[in-house]
Amino acid sequence: MTTGPNFPSPEQAAERFIADLVRPARLLVAVSGGSDSCGLLIALSKFISEGSGLSLFAATIDHALRPESADEAHAVAALCDRLGIPHFIRRWEGEKPRTGISAAAREARYRLLLEVADEVDATAIVTGHTLDDQAETIAMRAARGEGDENSGLAGMAGAVLLDRRRWLLRPFLETRRSDIRDFLTREGHGWIDDPSNLDPHYERVRVRGRLALEDRFDAAAQAMAAARRTAHSDEAARLVREHVTIRQGVLAHLAPAGLQGDEASGRHALSLLAAVLGGRAHALGSESMDRVMAFLDSGQPGRITAGRVIFDRRRDGLYLVRENRGILPLHIPPGDTAIWDGRYRITNTGAHEIIIGPTAPDRDEALTLFPGVPPAIAMRAVAAMPFIEANAVISVEDRENREVTERSIVRPVLAPFDRFLPQFELRFVIELAVLLGCDGFPRLPVKDSWRKR
Repeated sequence: MTTGPNFPSPEQAAERFIADLVRPARLLVAVSGGSDSCGLLIALSKFISEGSGLSLFAATIDHALRPESADEAHAVAALCDRLGIPHFIRRWEGEKPRTGISAAAREARYRLLLEVADEVDATAIVTGHTLDDQAETIAMRAARGEGDENSGLAGMAGAVLLDRRRWLLRPFLETRRSDIRDFLTREGHGWIDDPSNLDPHYERVRVRGRLALEDRFDAAAQAMAAARRTAHSDEAARLVREHVTIRQGVLAHLAPAGLQGDEASGRHALSLLAAVLGGRAHALGSESMDRVMAFLDSGQPGRITAGRVIFDRRRDGLYLVRENRGILPLHIPPGDTAIWDGRYRITNTGAHEIIIGPTAPDRDEALTLFPGVPPAIAMRAVAAMPFIEANAVISVEDRENREVTERSIVRPVLAPFDRFLPQFELRFVIELAVLLGCDGFPRLPVKDSWRKR
């Protein structure tokens, strides 16, 4: 039997969510036509009235994976018309991959939802993920080893920042699917059952079937794991704020005092800091961090490489910098944007192709850019910086006006968090973004009390 606190009904969850919103707010509800998203839309519509400072929109993403998907999208449009809610349909066009279709569909869905959110200037995208989805996600992460150190066991966050620009909120994470369907039946609304939800080819479907037989998901344990993850991240944020500096966006330094704090928080901070400096989409794994922590526990000076990052311990603290191997050149045509080495997003605003590669190390330049840093480390840091050149003949006047550089927009990338930033890590990433000189994040549009749930 599923254990935990009393689970809120759809109406209770919607009412609490709306009460906690910072107003004014414009909400874009993602509605597939299934029970979860339809229940969310209808429940929210009950508590949003004229003059409330809240506006409701809906969007359906037609993944074009089944012949009936277009008709299902139009059925959602008809429901929204009856409810008086503006509705948008976006279709995933183009050839679909033969493998990894679930992940590709998810990426396409979020990309298209963001386009609609931009169009209506939505404060947040709202999805109908449920307690059942939470249980399945945790089970899948645990099976893949992502539950190590309680990170994966925290499950999905109630809020996620997409592309560093729009918040995605999940009001139904503590609500059961069976209660949502009971609510829809009482309200006289049906829903669409996607046959792919019964196809055992998909991992989530297999996990769902197993959980239905076991019925042992512990919601209280998940809440505790989420609280632990947030606490570790918040303490890591304090460590970064008080003891870490980052120079030129490529060289991090952790002061000796920062090596003496709580081991779990330090481990958390270093694993994510290394992922950002190394341009990796995920934090360092447990085995890599075990090696790093054993190296640091020895107290001896030296170097170790993990996740494309060199950890160099000196008397004045710990230095972290991208190793110089495997930094490949990247060609960007005029008008295009691309990510170089997982660490920088570069837009070519000029009329000619540009090439981005590592900066050729020069000792004098290195010591100028990184004063007070040991020369060998300064040289590595320079070689991790991007160098941009034009793939065309440039006139003397252009070179003098530095147009090659000025027509390129270079922004740092927070590799593990650029696409999805879970609420658990928000304070830590804000501290890191300040050190790297990133643009600010939009404010989480809910009251502080909601963050603790």
